[in-house]
Amino acid sequence: MKKERAKKALGAALLLAAGLLGGCGTGGAGGGEPGGQRPAGTEESGSRTVVTLGTVWGTYDEELQSAVEAYNSRGGQYCVAVADYLGNGADEEAALERFQMELATGKGPDLVDLRDLDADVLGYQGILMDLNTCLTEEERRERYQDSVLKCAQTGDALYELGPAFQICTIVGKGALLGDETGWSMEEMLDAFERNSKGADALAGFYADFSVASTLTMFSLADFVNWETGTADFCREEFYRILEFGEKRDSGEAHRRSRLTGASAADGIHLASLEVIGSVGQYQYLKEIFGGDMAVKGLPGAGNGVSVQLLDTLGICAYSDCPEGALDFLRFYVDGEWMDDTTAHYGRFLVRKELFERQLLLAQDQLCDDAGKPLPNASFDDPEVPCVYAASREDVEEVRTLIGMADRKSVSIRAITQIVDEEFGAYQAGAASVQEAAENIQNRVQLYLDEKRL
Repeated sequence: MKKERAKKALGAALLLAAGLLGGCGTGGAGGGEPGGQRPAGTEESGSRTVVTLGTVWGTYDEELQSAVEAYNSRGGQYCVAVADYLGNGADEEAALERFQMELATGKGPDLVDLRDLDADVLGYQGILMDLNTCLTEEERRERYQDSVLKCAQTGDALYELGPAFQICTIVGKGALLGDETGWSMEEMLDAFERNSKGADALAGFYADFSVASTLTMFSLADFVNWETGTADFCREEFYRILEFGEKRDSGEAHRRSRLTGASAADGIHLASLEVIGSVGQYQYLKEIFGGDMAVKGLPGAGNGVSVQLLDTLGICAYSDCPEGALDFLRFYVDGEWMDDTTAHYGRFLVRKELFERQLLLAQDQLCDDAGKPLPNASFDDPEVPCVYAASREDVEEVRTLIGMADRKSVSIRAITQIVDEEFGAYQAGAASVQEAAENIQNRVQLYLDEKRL
């Protein structure tokens, strides 16, 4: 079924690029084919300007296709042609490499699907446009959640934007860990030790992965300055991350389990690294901790509450038609093309009006045909009851949580790989924590130097 949808979507994309779908006119546009002449800024005989969107997953991602189809069908000055670098192929790495090569050499599309690419790196290279130069202060304040956009910035620049986001942070039981938000790695470990627990008392969504690289990515702005192109890993804060990761990875098998009512009640897990994308998820966590949930935050400076933008796009700095690319990006982020399932499933929306609608819907009690209340969220946890319509208090707490965000969550594959490799050497006893940090410092700095154009 997935392959059939992919073939159908690919055919539609090719027809669209040829001007046969979406009202893009009747003339040829160069096909929107990766590796060919960019059709950006090409005037069609139907007086519509084609803007290209490059992706490696466009033919598989139904939401992006829905946005493109909705945008093209409404008419207007511009239309979007999708250039899928994977197409019917199976070699994702080769497709990504070809995509990145064309971006680096100025032959890429106007819009970039960033789900498989690193916006920070492309922005650092000067490939992506700073969207802050396009969005007015009034637009950010009135139309979008400006605090979320500020967290999504790299330094003072905004290189990516998407319709949805999630919140990443560490939560725990206030009576055991304290109610104050924000702590260092040493303070977190001290809190665990007070409760006779070690590093494996941390559970959660991202805790199933390498904790050392995860915490590094969530705090990357503390260690990498993209504006100056410098890395700074040789210091105590980073040593503590590596030491914490080593202690946690030497724990028992239950360290990899998700937080449950039983693991919290039995004291196996004192805290959890969570990704929160709905009021229902927040309610569920409150139930697990018996209504005594404290937002402790990710270890480091500030509140330790981070924003993770989802399904983001960027605009190429060398686009021939940046105004058309921005027109589609606004349409995409505004989210009017979404159906109810897309708009309300496990993620908050960036557009302020739609976000407020989400909060109102979370307070509605839905019922089945027999009048039986339907749960707002159910997580298949026998120790935690289903949660139903949210209270006003729940909604305001979620709003406060989002307002506390002071950083963004990123995942830069090259840096993650460096941290994982050198952390592995430290785990194996082949390097001290200081040597591992120095190796990471040198390798990341070399990476930054190589990427600077």
